[in-house]
Amino acid sequence: MNHEHIYELFKGKAGSEGIAGRVTLREIVRFCREHKPRAVLELGGGIGTISYAVLSNCDAIVDIYEHNDFCIAALNENLKDYKERFSIIPDYLMLPPKREYDLIIIDGGKGKHTFDGGFPRGVNAYIHSLDSLKTIFIEGERKSQRFWVTQALRTRFIYTPQKYHDAENKKKGMLRIDCKPSSNEFSRLANHWYWRKKIY
Repeated sequence: MNHEHIYELFKGKAGSEGIAGRVTLREIVRFCREHKPRAVLELGGGIGTISYAVLSNCDAIVDIYEHNDFCIAALNENLKDYKERFSIIPDYLMLPPKREYDLIIIDGGKGKHTFDGGFPRGVNAYIHSLDSLKTIFIEGERKSQRFWVTQALRTRFIYTPQKYHDAENKKKGMLRIDCKPSSNEFSRLANHWYWRKKIY
């Protein structure tokens, strides 16, 4: 299902006030169709808009952090056609269940609001717990999480960020970060200092 159909499907559902924007959905659908990820980690499942975009466009297994009871119920209902391919992690204090992910999607887990059980530094711990990682998508600005993502990546990866804007709908767009393992400390440091200001 393409991103426009997914957006229209979810914008009429209860709890849709904070669903992902069209640009994010478009790029996630494109990524899934082109790269066919096998394992995806999502921080902040909400009512399942992004999860649905992934599940309906590739054969990935999706692990979803979501602690809010309303959202957990919505995820189980909205993703019921894919119940064998997703699992919900209800506590951000737990590390991800896998050691390898092709894609991490960050659309929650910031801990800024009372309904969000996450914390910005959580993503740093999650990345450090992994043996491999290829791509990260960050919905919206999420400056604190961008900071902690790059702090984690700089210890093992060279990374390349790409911003996507949604000027037409006056949304904040998203950030994509592609990661490549590197054992060269100097290269990692130079890479990090080159991108560190451009990533915000």
